[in-house]
Amino acid sequence: MRSIRSFALAVVVLALAVGCGKDKDKEKDSGGGPGSASLEGTYSIESIEKGPMKITAADLSKLGAKPEEMKVVIKGDKITMQMGNKEDSGTIKVDSTKDPKQIDITTKKGDKTETDYGIYKLDGDVLTICSIEKAEAKDRPKEFKAGDKVEILTLKKQK
Repeated sequence: MRSIRSFALAVVVLALAVGCGKDKDKEKDSGGGPGSASLEGTYSIESIEKGPMKITAADLSKLGAKPEEMKVVIKGDKITMQMGNKEDSGTIKVDSTKDPKQIDITTKKGDKTETDYGIYKLDGDVLTICSIEKAEAKDRPKEFKAGDKVEILTLKKQK
């Protein structure tokens, strides 16, 4: 089981192999920290951006990826990422009282626990998560800007 960055990295590798602020939503606590209840739902992947590379849902479709096989599900403090027949899960902790809003995604593989520190914004049915890999909470991104270790995952809630 890996974190969202591993999930996103798998999508980037697939693509390469084939060639290729603030919101005003009212939020409440559901165990994952202030705001986690408003994030609950099933999301399709709109885009993944890391460094200079950005892969969109359209790019993935051109590569033969089926949108229904690539999704992220958030329920309470649980997050599950599905890509084809591979599924990874972990927990989230959000704090919507911060500006920008913060999200921690923790996954476990064997005895090893790993946490990605990030920020998020929810704009209608679009959830954007910006997180840093292999860092500490103090290194959390302060803006939605992709970089060598910082990725942006844009998700759209399915209806």
